[in-house]
Amino acid sequence: MKKAPSPSGSKPFPWLLVALGLLVLSAAVAVGWNWYQKRYPSWYEEVRLSDGRVITIHQKREHYDNYGTAQSWVTIDLPELGGKQVWHSYLMPQRVDMVDGKVYVFGIPRGDRQLTYYKYPKYFMVGFVWRGSMFERVPFMSLPVNIREAENVLPCLPKEVGINSSRVAIQKKDQAWCLRRNNSGKSSQKIDIDEYKALADKWAAIPRWEEKFRSE
Repeated sequence: MKKAPSPSGSKPFPWLLVALGLLVLSAAVAVGWNWYQKRYPSWYEEVRLSDGRVITIHQKREHYDNYGTAQSWVTIDLPELGGKQVWHSYLMPQRVDMVDGKVYVFGIPRGDRQLTYYKYPKYFMVGFVWRGSMFERVPFMSLPVNIREAENVLPCLPKEVGINSSRVAIQKKDQAWCLRRNNSGKSSQKIDIDEYKALADKWAAIPRWEEKFRSE
């Protein structure tokens, strides 16, 4: 005996298919979010300025496991900036500071693509100063001497120095710092200008960049 059709003539709602679809969608979102966090890691970081103030910046990177940092975004909140401003560069940030009312930032290129973009800087590092509406590039050696002596921002990812947290406190940074760029295997906040210049000359010699075409 055949079952009588329902008065409305409609079929049962496919709840099982909907549930399976939602499960697949949730898995896809989870995979996508994991990929994004790995490619674009970000964290909050305490930074001590030259005048003694401690501020919290936000770092975000485009990072590749087989290459490193391709570009970065550093959000800085200072009265001298008129509020929050983002410093975007193709560098690994090394320092954020304020001297005599001016806000300075600088960083270091990761590899040949970034070095080419910044025209193989003679001192390897690339400096900027806030000009009221943007961070303007300036010769690195024109930055105040006292801020050229050391890093106060992590140029590497926190996990590379054993910090697995989305908030990096100064106390944690003081206990572990990033490896130096000279392949010595040693970590240090100190900046040796002569060492960096020698490293910059070595990199520039590979593609044979002439000194007169290199940036300051």
